[in-house]
Amino acid sequence: MKVLALDTSGTNCSVCILDEKEIICDFNLNTSITHSQTLLPIIDTLKKFSNTNLEDVDFFACSIGPGSFTGLRIGIATIKGFSLSLNKPVVGVSTLLSLAYNVSYFDGIICSVLDAKNNNVYAGLFEYKDNKPTLIDDYITESVDSLIDILKSKSSKIMFVGDGAVSFKDKFMESFDESAYFAPLHLNNQLASSVAKAALDKAILNEFETCDSLNPTYLRKSQAERMFEANANNQNT
Repeated sequence: MKVLALDTSGTNCSVCILDEKEIICDFNLNTSITHSQTLLPIIDTLKKFSNTNLEDVDFFACSIGPGSFTGLRIGIATIKGFSLSLNKPVVGVSTLLSLAYNVSYFDGIICSVLDAKNNNVYAGLFEYKDNKPTLIDDYITESVDSLIDILKSKSSKIMFVGDGAVSFKDKFMESFDESAYFAPLHLNNQLASSVAKAALDKAILNEFETCDSLNPTYLRKSQAERMFEANANNQNT
């Protein structure tokens, strides 16, 4: 099976074509240019240099969040367009799961963590089972201090991966000392290659989705929504 996968959940615009044997083509661009400007040109570049047409792809995959509200909508809309025009299945992959795929076979807990600003995080805790990362509990949308309390209850060594591993590295090191491990710098970005591998594992189990069911997973409301609700509550008091 051949999959075209993309990740637009963060600052990194990432696209990959992968099959069950190898990565065919992989492109990552981490600049200030918006995904709406870069995504389709990157896909065209991959098609050209890999000599692959969209018709050659068996299914499409993308990150569904958490992450940038605008970035996720751009990526999901692109994948839905490809799927509808070619009548091919899709697979959505959690951003936190794909980050866990960045780390290979860690013998402990993998903590995928994204900086949600204002000392908050999005996080997922994973263990390797059946040669792939498996979610332990529900996804976490809490303060970084609450995440640390949850991790302390696990009594295990921990691999931190994601931009939150960079933002809160000092706090994690202080809290866990020698039990804290950190993914290399180049693995903290969201990567389409990891989305593709996670999606391929899902496809092998026939865990496909329809375009209607492929939607973003935000985990929390946008800042604009939270401010609107806060203002509305203040007006009602």
